[in-house]
Amino acid sequence: MTVASEVALTTEQQLGLRQAEERLIRDYIRRLVKRSPEYPNFQYLCTLCSAHIENIQGAHKHIKEKRHKKNIMEKQEEDELRELQPPSPAQLQAVGAVVSDVAQQQGISEEDFLLRQEVMKQMEAVIQAVFTLIFKNYL
Repeated sequence: MTVASEVALTTEQQLGLRQAEERLIRDYIRRLVKRSPEYPNFQYLCTLCSAHIENIQGAHKHIKEKRHKKNIMEKQEEDELRELQPPSPAQLQAVGAVVSDVAQQQGISEEDFLLRQEVMKQMEAVIQAVFTLIFKNYL
């Protein structure tokens, strides 16, 4: 629908169009303010899939596609992971305690215990660094 044809819409139709577009925004579909020369007939863009969409009907069809649903799930998972707080010192200490307990229960050698303890420290450092980086980048 062009700007000129939108002007010809009744107030009720314009309200319906705005409401439909508000619903599309929740699914990462935005109206193009400036149309792309490559896609002159397309009015919408799915920012999640980078898909150009011709009209509202096409947008509703796109939302039902497997690719869009998969991308929504991945986005939700990514958002949830970004919201995770870095592990606290107490949590890291608890992991260390569990590893020590298992090592004692399984009766491994002192050499294996020290090797595993070193691996555990390296893993803690990596995990702490990654969570800290994620936490800092998304504040």
